[in-house]
Amino acid sequence: MAQHPREDSGRLDENDEWLTHKVDAWVETYKKSMLTPVTLTIVAEHQPIGVAAVAEKVTATTGWHVTERGLYRTLKRLQDSGLLASTDTSAPRTGAKRKDLSLTPLGTRYLAGIADNIVDLPRSAPDGGAN
Repeated sequence: MAQHPREDSGRLDENDEWLTHKVDAWVETYKKSMLTPVTLTIVAEHQPIGVAAVAEKVTATTGWHVTERGLYRTLKRLQDSGLLASTDTSAPRTGAKRKDLSLTPLGTRYLAGIADNIVDLPRSAPDGGAN
């Protein structure tokens, strides 16, 4: 949850409560929309990569906690769209079955298109930009 200023009593006033709600809602929407390019970038940089490693790298890269269900739904959607390919393999030590993910040529082009359109917000000066 975002950190916001508090009244002297230590409680959020109405405006701060409203603002906290708005910022938190925006952050959740942002995370959902950015999970696709983050996931595709991780797969592109580490392919072939297992699903568990993708989950670890999403958290390590972004600091976000992504539920297993949410990640699997995203991966399935990306596979169904032809952006990711999966290969059934055996884990090196245990022989357990796992899926390794790779970017398809279409996925590579899709990721490049997204990367070309991501906007970095300029940081405002600590004094709000006043001179």
